Amino acid sequence: MEQGEQGEAILDRHFSRWFHVVRATPDEQRQGIDRWFYALRRPHSFAVEYKTDWAAAQTGNAFIETISVDTRDRDGWAYTSAADMLLYYVPGRSRIYVLTLTALRFRLPFWQQQYPVREIPNSGYHTHGLLVPLDELARCAQRVLPCEP
Repeated sequence: MEQGEQGEAILDRHFSRWFHVVRATPDEQRQGIDRWFYALRRPHSFAVEYKTDWAAAQTGNAFIETISVDTRDRDGWAYTSAADMLLYYVPGRSRIYVLTLTALRFRLPFWQQQYPVREIPNSGYHTHGLLVPLDELARCAQRVLPCEP
């Protein structure tokens, strides 16, 4: 939780150069929206989901959540997020992968056939996700940005 909040603060600072960044409401957060970005120079806004992956720098893989809570058969954020954009931050590589959720979802069937699924234990349940190589995530991304903490 603390590491996630640390990643959020870094992303907020980074993107506040170009956008007015507003924290989503608790109801919006339950829909997979963490922030609203409002362009500073033109009337444009969009919903953003943040993901910070501290392990990806060592493993070389992004964890794309497909099942959130296996005991309740809840789909993961890859399927359920109502955000327009995903900002996938990998601190150990100082990179932000900027993706539309549409592009990510388009690739999910391919990724499910190509990449392994891992289960992450939680309190009484597991979260499942695909281990997608960061190079593949970069091919899916609109941009890959440098980001220093």
